[in-house]
Amino acid sequence: MKLNDAVLGAVFCALGLWIVLYSAGLPKPRHLSYGPGLFPTLMGAGLIVCGGIQTIAGLLRWRSAPIVERPAWLGHRRLILNLAVIPAACLFYYVAADRLGFLFTGLTILVVMLVVGGVAPLRAAIVGLVMIVVVTMIFASILHVPLPWGVLAPISGQFIW
Repeated sequence: MKLNDAVLGAVFCALGLWIVLYSAGLPKPRHLSYGPGLFPTLMGAGLIVCGGIQTIAGLLRWRSAPIVERPAWLGHRRLILNLAVIPAACLFYYVAADRLGFLFTGLTILVVMLVVGGVAPLRAAIVGLVMIVVVTMIFASILHVPLPWGVLAPISGQFIW
């Protein structure tokens, strides 16, 4: 179902505000001026700004657009699969990340999402491998976010660049 932009924008604003308030309470490391709350704060601020823009756009079209409508793409199985893979990936990460580690779990999620999206499997594997290494370098080495190592825990010190 498609909600009117004013309603959905207000939900995004509320979600962004909650993220900003929650991430403000995350402890900062003593040796850094930023900590694990930086990225969520930026994302929350972005949600507030984009949600505000979407709310204003929805209010301008309030009389001409229905509050709830069924979008045409719900009739296409491929598009429903594209949507379903997102919560499935989140659930898979929640279940598997501690056991497999961020590298293997993230790689699996990226490859599956790319293949479902229509990318050739070999290209998806290459892109997924490059992206997971880049993301790991950014989060673990630059932002100092502790990522689960899973099966790579015995040799994890060699992967911090």
